Amino acid sequence: MRKSLSAIVLLFCFNVLIGQDIHFSQFYNSPLTLNPALTGKMNGTFRFAMNYRNQWFTTVNGTTPFATYAGSFDAPIRLNNNDAVGLGVVLMNDRSAEGRLNNMFGLFSAAYHKSLGKEGKHALSLGVQGGMNQKRLNISELQFFNQFDQSTGSFSQISTENISNDKVTFFDLNAGLMANSQITKKANAYVGFAMFHLTQPKESFLATGDENLPIRYVVHGGAEYVFHKRIALLPSAIYMRQRVFDELNVGAAFVFKMMENENTLFYLGGYYRMLPSSKQNEFNFSDAAIFYTAFEYRNFRLAFSYDASTSDIRNAPKPVGAFEVSVTYVYPLLPDLKNVLFCPRF
Repeated sequence: MRKSLSAIVLLFCFNVLIGQDIHFSQFYNSPLTLNPALTGKMNGTFRFAMNYRNQWFTTVNGTTPFATYAGSFDAPIRLNNNDAVGLGVVLMNDRSAEGRLNNMFGLFSAAYHKSLGKEGKHALSLGVQGGMNQKRLNISELQFFNQFDQSTGSFSQISTENISNDKVTFFDLNAGLMANSQITKKANAYVGFAMFHLTQPKESFLATGDENLPIRYVVHGGAEYVFHKRIALLPSAIYMRQRVFDELNVGAAFVFKMMENENTLFYLGGYYRMLPSSKQNEFNFSDAAIFYTAFEYRNFRLAFSYDASTSDIRNAPKPVGAFEVSVTYVYPLLPDLKNVLFCPRF
């Protein structure tokens, strides 16, 4: 039964390959996978981020059919005219169907942040990413429909699937643009646009396959409003489109300053992820409600979120959902560094 279920999960994975890319519910805590223009966009000397996502961990005998790991490092190089150059690297590994399908990439990232206005409270950022992406099948662990013998109810050892290679490697290229503005002392806002897989590389495992990885378009934005000396509101949203697949995620988090004279913050919020309805160009509340909390102390942030399914799959015999954990650390500015980038809070 477990092998049959794994085959079903793998079939779902192949459908995902032509759907949305791998991405996090905590998109705001994974800046280099959200938009290359965010590279080096921080008020600090450097930034280190790690993300982990575990999806549907209760559905297949307590195992993990979907797990995603990511890590990034980036830093700004400040220039004399209040501009900055950001440099960084991001690594991601996604394991589907208990590791039978593996997707891994490593990208170098760079961005230029142009300061605008007399005090530099507005900025325009342009970023690019390039590197290698590898997708791999563990064929020895796979069973396909053409191997199933209905008379015996078992799987044979021979498959007629036309798989020519268990590994596909290709060069990937991404680009992004972002603008942010400190509107008042209590409010700032940002908006960004990014495009992933600009080269549209071939990614098929089949001998006769010519499947290209389609471009993924991302539009995201958010704001920060401080309405109390210890409380701020962080609304944010992201919209993604890849081929004919759309996704919209909207929500907000409150930030509470625990002590007036210390950098100790507590985050609490919620988001809603919406997918297209059966009618074209319409959305419904059919995917997940996302609960988010985080604790930050002296530039170190630990965050946790849980995706509670609101689609029909929520009626499954076991609870269906996903959880994410992220860790972010921003090393503070050097004492003698006066060039401060006005950056949005995520």
